[in-house]
Amino acid sequence: MLAVFSKSITERLKYVLNFCFTDKGIEVQLFDDQKQFEDYDGARLNYSSLPLDTDFAIDPSGLLFENDIDEDLELIEDEGELTIRESVDPLSVIFFIISRYEEYLPHEKDQHGRYLASNSQLYKLDLLKQPVADKLTKKLWIKLNLSYEHVQSKFELVPSFDIDVAWAYKNRPFWRKLGAFSKGKIAERLSVLLHLKKDPYDTYSTIMKIASELNRIICFVPLSDYGPNDKNISWKNEAYRSLIRGLNASGGVGLHPGYASHLNEDKLLNEKERLEEIVGHEMVKSRFHFLRFQIPDNYLMMYSLGFTKDYSMGYAEEVGFRAGTSFPFYFFDLKNNQQTNYLIFPFAYMDNTFKDYLKASPEEAIEEMKSLMDEVKNVGGVFMCIWHNHSINNKGEWAGWYQLLDETVKWSKK
Repeated sequence: MLAVFSKSITERLKYVLNFCFTDKGIEVQLFDDQKQFEDYDGARLNYSSLPLDTDFAIDPSGLLFENDIDEDLELIEDEGELTIRESVDPLSVIFFIISRYEEYLPHEKDQHGRYLASNSQLYKLDLLKQPVADKLTKKLWIKLNLSYEHVQSKFELVPSFDIDVAWAYKNRPFWRKLGAFSKGKIAERLSVLLHLKKDPYDTYSTIMKIASELNRIICFVPLSDYGPNDKNISWKNEAYRSLIRGLNASGGVGLHPGYASHLNEDKLLNEKERLEEIVGHEMVKSRFHFLRFQIPDNYLMMYSLGFTKDYSMGYAEEVGFRAGTSFPFYFFDLKNNQQTNYLIFPFAYMDNTFKDYLKASPEEAIEEMKSLMDEVKNVGGVFMCIWHNHSINNKGEWAGWYQLLDETVKWSKK
């Protein structure tokens, strides 16, 4: 157990201590009584400016004792140390990063209303590709003479797949099949529709093989109505419903809320109920389509609808660690100044981030993946990546890219 002294015990302080210690297996006891703290026989952290007899002391920046949002708050790197308000306070730094404090501040959005990676202070400090909060946490354990080995040994890989469009040609209504013929590849379409050739988006045997090998994948399926950015197969289609049930049995599914469902509670609830009717149980997992979400609005809405796990924490245009961590962590509602039970699972890379945004080759992406994964292995986190069923067919624009997924699985075992 770890004893922590603070002159003030706040929700923010309890939250960051949970992330750093409790959630990783070390019980924390908070003291605001100086004598009781100094009498404690065990590891002790003094989170105050008082000169107490202790193992390790941090002079607080003040952030964890506040209730409001400071629009001028920023991270500064000073001689290799991250500081807040000129204070070397790792607990405040960790809180700032994982609470997504900066996303509450005025910022520019992209054409989809998303928070841009270029807004991120970690990006500006060239630290986005490091799980900064995890590395700071590990340093705290070392300074407090706590053994981090059992945490580091829990590293795992969790590939995930977004099934944006289940099939390229099959199981579409007649009007969509007719329109598709005007877009070329007529011979391939006919071969698939005549059952002479496999649909190029039908990579489910590969996905299930990976699920069997790792015993851990998640697929996110859309159940939205058809629209300009929601081109999924109809949720009423029996072949699609059967596919969803099969994926659910193989590793588990979550909802992929439609683009048009953004901040629309009625649409989101409708999609959730459709998926629950198909799989026959409550749905608590989700990942936003296009990674289109705003903090805190989308999270609070999803939580109110019964979702408890989100897998959207990352950027479309950059790889790395948006929240500075590779560990699942609970969302902290800054506006109400309290921890929620909404668990966030961050991802390290997405397939089309490498190909479309960063214009990398598969070989360059593999080297970057190895670097990112080595960072996660060093702290014992979860390495999650996002793929799509159409991107692992190794054909057309995705020729050569399956090797990135293959190397991701292989590298996780080294």
